[in-house]
Amino acid sequence: MRKRILAVTAVLVAVLAGGGTAVFAAQATTSSSVFIGACNTEGQFVSCSGQGDIRHPSGIIAQVWAAPRQRVHVTWIDFCSHGSTSGSRSGRFSVRVSAQHKVSRSIPLAAGHSGKCTPDVLVSLGSTGRVHLVLHGSN
Repeated sequence: MRKRILAVTAVLVAVLAGGGTAVFAAQATTSSSVFIGACNTEGQFVSCSGQGDIRHPSGIIAQVWAAPRQRVHVTWIDFCSHGSTSGSRSGRFSVRVSAQHKVSRSIPLAAGHSGKCTPDVLVSLGSTGRVHLVLHGSN
């Protein structure tokens, strides 16, 4: 009887694992959201950088938050290339954020964005605390 229960349990686990994978794969192919990169750190006057690649982007978003509530400085550069065309754009902004007030800002795409883009975003705290950055895009 114990062997039968173990066999049924193993089959059930395999079916559930396969079903979960199939659901995940279906969700991944229907979603146009792409994770690019993230970082977090804590301390006094700290900074961290998130970067990554995205192919054929239609948009790039940087989401930042901090604890405790404070001003966060964000500097970014985006390099894109497609064939022999390439370009870069950069910029910066400062915003007051908290864990309850997360702020998302669009990172403008550079020339050549029909190919591959590599955004690099640096976030810095103006005082002591914890800062978080998540980069995601759509294509």
